[in-house]
Amino acid sequence: MCNDNSNFFKPADASRASRRITLKSSVSSRGFIPNHTGNCWASYESTLERDFLTIVRALPDVKRVEEQPEPVTYVDGDGKRRKHTFDFVIYLTTGEKFACDIKPENRLARSGIKEVHHCIRKQRPNYADRFLVRTDRKISRVLVRNSELILRARNLKNEEAIGELRQHLATMHGVFRLAALVAHFSEEAIGFNAVLNLIDLQELKPVTRGPINDDTELQICLAA
Repeated sequence: MCNDNSNFFKPADASRASRRITLKSSVSSRGFIPNHTGNCWASYESTLERDFLTIVRALPDVKRVEEQPEPVTYVDGDGKRRKHTFDFVIYLTTGEKFACDIKPENRLARSGIKEVHHCIRKQRPNYADRFLVRTDRKISRVLVRNSELILRARNLKNEEAIGELRQHLATMHGVFRLAALVAHFSEEAIGFNAVLNLIDLQELKPVTRGPINDDTELQICLAA
């Protein structure tokens, strides 16, 4: 049976990682989360990888995310031929490609990952536009939580509520609290999700740092 309706449920495919992960581990959190950019499951081998993937999936300019792509062959500083599998490869809507590895900050120096990136960048310059290493210093719990809110709001997207909020915003200017926008709706949850949707669509921009909540100050994006 087939259904051409774009809203018809399509189960996610299996992970497309180049190698299978072992779910049982006494030292790290491992598992799978949905990867809507490829309509498949994405595997992770640590809490940091899971949190990074959550943040990346919520970014508006990310077109596709691949975890554990095919390994890259390079020659190390001792002249030995080696292979490296990046944790993630990210494709942006601009056409750029980022190759990323995730490491705990306290293990970064001894991991040698920066030297690996240096070798691959020099020997395989066309593999990616940028080579990134992200640690727990850049993957904050606040950013992860905000990303989770954005992703949930996408799944609960209500076009009617978004349209109503846009009409309301046409009468506003300057900086205003998120709670003031939510108060426009009779149902708080619908209003809160509509605000998150417009943040996701880059029509609203938080001007205060921290978790997105009632006290978050927002302004209308000039490009909206």
